[in-house]
Amino acid sequence: MPEKMNADDHLRIARRLHFQGDREEAIKEYERVLELDPANVDARNGLLSLGEDSPLNQMPATPAPVEDYSHQSGLKRNFFANQATAGSGEQSKVKSGIMMLAMVLLFGAFSYGAYMIVIFYMNYDNLNARDNIDVHFERAKMKDGQAQVNIEVINKNPYLVRNMLVFYEIRDRTDALLKEGKLTLKGSVPAGDRRMFSDVPLGDLKGDPGKLTARVETLKLGPKRYKLKEKYASKFMDAAAMKDKDALYEYEELTQDLDDFVPAFIGYGRALAARSKFDDALKQYQKALELDSDNANAHYYSAVALFYKGDRPNAKKEIDLAANLAPDDQEIAWNQKYLFTIKDPPKKDEKNAKKSEKQKK
Repeated sequence: MPEKMNADDHLRIARRLHFQGDREEAIKEYERVLELDPANVDARNGLLSLGEDSPLNQMPATPAPVEDYSHQSGLKRNFFANQATAGSGEQSKVKSGIMMLAMVLLFGAFSYGAYMIVIFYMNYDNLNARDNIDVHFERAKMKDGQAQVNIEVINKNPYLVRNMLVFYEIRDRTDALLKEGKLTLKGSVPAGDRRMFSDVPLGDLKGDPGKLTARVETLKLGPKRYKLKEKYASKFMDAAAMKDKDALYEYEELTQDLDDFVPAFIGYGRALAARSKFDDALKQYQKALELDSDNANAHYYSAVALFYKGDRPNAKKEIDLAANLAPDDQEIAWNQKYLFTIKDPPKKDEKNAKKSEKQKK
């Protein structure tokens, strides 16, 4: 059997209900206290603070002197009133805090979403350009235990790219992973062209490298001057992916349809030069320079065509111009340094003279 509750038990319950703001139940508990202990001052003060004029709240007649508890009654009444007000205030603060937190989280989520959308559109061109670049690794060479590799980059975009961060994997002939990592190719690759980055260090490498794969993760774009329609962009990408000699007709059609697209004239010139038509190639480079006199790539290929025509003085002028305009183009820099160390090919009459001398002997 549960023990019967005494006056103190009911008083504790009444105070808790009073603090929680449950007026009716608090009054009932205070009255139960007075039923068990008619002289309980705390129960009387509790009823007074709740404004309840209960018959039980009358002092019973007794010959014993009754002390004056009025000052305590006022203190108790103020205490419980303050407690009730404080409890209500604390609940309001908690609700306000939760609402503020919810608003802050909602604003933060909205701001982050807006930020990510802005970043996506800001990087859209970079992401699109990255997908239009092919990276080819030649077979790795070992030197003093360190791997080196030549890397060819084909830029199929209608604008220059530079400083590419490349992720690579090297696997052996059984497809087991030997090494992976990232490297930065410092330098530029012109629109619709390709460049070789030679002897790029890869560090320690154990095993026999067989398969090398790579992809561009980030890059920087050069000046964007052309926005091509889809059919022309697709044709330009196809031409850029071909060997120069095989892309003659694609570039020719582009120059006919797009009379201000400089990379097409340069590509057409390269295709003609690959077939040893250097005079025709120079005409295409000249058209490109008429549209863009500061185009380093047009000056560079003009230099190469002039060199093979035997016009070294003008070839030197053109390649110096190209190097000044594109100091980060490694191929131009290399040819500026080494191209003119190549001896002139012998002329036809010299070849015939040497051939006759050999026959006489």
